[in-house]
Amino acid sequence: MGEVAERIVASADEGLARLLARADAHPDADLSQAYKGRRVADVLTHLHAWHLLLEGWLAEHAAGRVPAYPAAGYSWATLGDLNDALYAAHRPLAYGQAREALAASHGRVLTLVAAVDDAALASPDAVPWLGGDSLGAVAHECLGAHYAWGERVLDAAGVPA
Repeated sequence: MGEVAERIVASADEGLARLLARADAHPDADLSQAYKGRRVADVLTHLHAWHLLLEGWLAEHAAGRVPAYPAAGYSWATLGDLNDALYAAHRPLAYGQAREALAASHGRVLTLVAAVDDAALASPDAVPWLGGDSLGAVAHECLGAHYAWGERVLDAAGVPA
């Protein structure tokens, strides 16, 4: 694993550990005001759903195809609609199921990221369909930076750290 991948993986592992420790301590916390009336489990499924998107992008890219980015039928201008669709798709999961799904997809995505060479992760020109973003930056946004978002939702809801 290259240095860029190591940084992404370390940040992701640390961020997920922090988020899960906090979520596990308060799985039934009221997030209604902070997160559209949603639950702690919904924070976890949101993260899991974005892992699934990243997995798909990486698989399509590895096969030499251009993936639907961010997702089929959506653009970055309709990101709110995409997030609502992801919420609806994963809403039935209870906290334990959401946690398990997140932990599993986290592991799979880290394995995929670790397999990408540093040049492809670091260069904004390496993956043209990303529109000038580097694959490493996108991976970090779906991992460590996204876990920080989850913690900010918990902060806004007053969930103790």
